[in-house]
Amino acid sequence: GESMNFYTLPQALYELDGIRKILSDDENCILYKNLDKNMLDNEKIITSHSIVYVVSGKVSVTTYDGNEINITNDEMLFMPRDSYVISDYLNNGKNMEVFLLFFGQDIVMEFLDRKIQRSTKQSTICKLEVTDNIRNYLLNIEKMQLDNPNNKALLKLKLLEFLHLIDDHENFKQTLEASEVGKQTRDIESFMLAHYDKNMTVADFASLSGRSLSTFNREFKKKHHTTPKQWLIEKKMHKAKELLEEGNTVTQSAFDVGYNNVSNFIKAYKSIYHETPKTMQKNLL
Repeated sequence: GESMNFYTLPQALYELDGIRKILSDDENCILYKNLDKNMLDNEKIITSHSIVYVVSGKVSVTTYDGNEINITNDEMLFMPRDSYVISDYLNNGKNMEVFLLFFGQDIVMEFLDRKIQRSTKQSTICKLEVTDNIRNYLLNIEKMQLDNPNNKALLKLKLLEFLHLIDDHENFKQTLEASEVGKQTRDIESFMLAHYDKNMTVADFASLSGRSLSTFNREFKKKHHTTPKQWLIEKKMHKAKELLEEGNTVTQSAFDVGYNNVSNFIKAYKSIYHETPKTMQKNLL
């Protein structure tokens, strides 16, 4: 089966060629991306809120519910954290240039003055108006040559400054609120069931449920009498066993349940079934 790569953003971007980290600190960052090849069909899960501004090229985003939004030169898009997107960066033969800003819950809380009411608005991916203030901000940030791109304090100030420059403030604020409120109530169980076979960590699932890792682990264990980590391994190995029984190779089966490292996969398989995938396949013959 054709398996898509599943990335958590922004972390997965730090590894890519063509990414310049202007300022970054785990889930918060300001990145400049200059790609000379298309990035097609990569499923991404966004664990921080994200704003993308296209200098040149085209970004096409497909959301959970199948809506497609396209932006091109001098357009800007907001994606709330936990949007699950399949995005295409198209460069039309030229280099693709975009700014990406990611900001987590701490910055949102500060921006909203710690006031989050119950929200009636839907949390959605939406276009934001590009003003001269935004353009000037991005020109300046691109020119910055920082000795320490991990300066947390400066990054926080710069992200807050950017958020305050966004026009149509009220609407944007409501969308942010909706995302933070919706996170607490979302059904993480069915989400995990739908995505357990992706290369997502327990920390990713915790973040998507709007909880700290320790709270998530505690609540999950109380409800399921097992850790999320163990639950994921069991689910993955159960599916892998079926794939192996259908005659898939060990490597392909590993990849299809979200393992990029085959020996880790074999170790996990043995921990559940007390034999290697190869032995199990031999015994089928």
